[in-house]
Amino acid sequence: MSLEPIGAVTLAAGLIAFAFGPEVALFVLAVAALLGAAAAVQLPALGGSSIPPAPVVLGFVLIAVFRFERLRAAAFRSLVFPKPGFWLLVAVLYAVVTAWFMPRIFAGMTNVYSMARNDVGIGIVMLPLGPRASNITQSVYLLAGLLCFTAIAALATAGKARTIAAAILVAAGLNLVFAAIDLAGHWAGQLDLLAPIRNANYRMLESGEIQGFKRIVGSFSEAGAYSYASIGFYAFAASLWLDRYGAPLLGTIAGLSLLTLVLSTSSTAYAALALFSTVLYVGSIRRLVDTRASDRHFAHVWLGPVVFAAVVAGAMLVPQVWSSVSALYDSAVTNKLSSQSGIERMQWNARALESFFDTYGFGAGLGSVRASSFVVALLANCGVVGLLLFCVFLATIVLRPRRRGAAEAAATIGRAAAMACVAKLFAATVSAGSVDLGLDFSIFAGLAAATSVLPRAPARRSGFVPLVGEPQATGGAVVQSGPGPATEPVASDAAGTPGRPAGPSRGRHSTEHAGRIPADQAAGR
Repeated sequence: MSLEPIGAVTLAAGLIAFAFGPEVALFVLAVAALLGAAAAVQLPALGGSSIPPAPVVLGFVLIAVFRFERLRAAAFRSLVFPKPGFWLLVAVLYAVVTAWFMPRIFAGMTNVYSMARNDVGIGIVMLPLGPRASNITQSVYLLAGLLCFTAIAALATAGKARTIAAAILVAAGLNLVFAAIDLAGHWAGQLDLLAPIRNANYRMLESGEIQGFKRIVGSFSEAGAYSYASIGFYAFAASLWLDRYGAPLLGTIAGLSLLTLVLSTSSTAYAALALFSTVLYVGSIRRLVDTRASDRHFAHVWLGPVVFAAVVAGAMLVPQVWSSVSALYDSAVTNKLSSQSGIERMQWNARALESFFDTYGFGAGLGSVRASSFVVALLANCGVVGLLLFCVFLATIVLRPRRRGAAEAAATIGRAAAMACVAKLFAATVSAGSVDLGLDFSIFAGLAAATSVLPRAPARRSGFVPLVGEPQATGGAVVQSGPGPATEPVASDAAGTPGRPAGPSRGRHSTEHAGRIPADQAAGR
């Protein structure tokens, strides 16, 4: 094991997160999740595997969160049946079991594409099925994602949903900064200004172009990975903006994230955007029908198609612009499957499906098979059971209602997090090579799970007690740590913020100043 220079910085950031507590740790983790092309630690003993900064930071975050008894209790409660965390726990444990047994049970019975070291370095080659280092690394990543989920769910349940949302939005803004630096280096003469954070043992495709358009990769290794991260940020920010959530630069972050996705030249981005835009539009229509829509939902429904048509018509009126756009579309979408990359990825999927059938639907074991679609990878690695367990988990965080009332701010954040999970799943279904969806997905999922089916808030209590220590009122419910009847905490900090007494509303002006949704907007008027 060797510690990289960026690994030393990561350790320092982790110590800062631990020293300053869970809230600061959230921001450190959200930023670390952006460093997708970096390696904090290299593991030559595991085939040259690289550990990104995010899992290292996660260790410090878990210590910062779980050292408090009530947060530990909240984390364990998030895994109780029939909550979303229960189904995620079962899915992860089943996947880890397959990683150990399936490559041995079905050894040599099928050939699989897998990460391996060859003459030119680390690449994807076809090998007979058998135990490999990737079985271990993928298991560790899934377990890390589960722990991240429980930590986020515990904090959101304890009234920190707004803080988690703020950390995500800060990371979204920094993601745009990295994209700008990436483009600036290219325009300055093919300079990789982000080279210090591209030290992982991955194939780096940071300088690619399609029809004269620079492929935006930001702080990641290739355009697809950038698109996967950015689609989540865009979905989260756009959903909050439509719901009139109070946060600075929310519309700017959503708009610029959408722009970079359009300009990224990534097929993953275009497919995920098309699917997610449909879901978002249908959701706005549903809000209108249910009379719960804001003025922005109304504008989205009626003006969205008009604006899109106007942009397309304007591009068509300028032949040079339309020619460039058409060429880009043909290269990134129409002719994608006939390209070398498209043919290679389809071969991975075809071979993965053959391995699924060769193993009688049980899968070859987590980490055994490389594919180019999350659904195909899940089937090939974990079989039918693994796919069904994940579908149940996803349904519990996306389809479960979020009750309106005193916890409207947290419910709004939860809806946005669920939309981000859906958008990232669309992107993963198009191009993800493995079962691990990343820590950023775990953050969104934990936030969405903690704010689903919110209990009705009891009568408010006056006074404020810090998050950790004596029993307190957070989000309109008492969080207890000691003997006495247990009360399920409400996943909201809408009833009171640190340093302010919880009690009756101080009026519209003070509510907006605190960053909460005004009463008329919370009612959807």
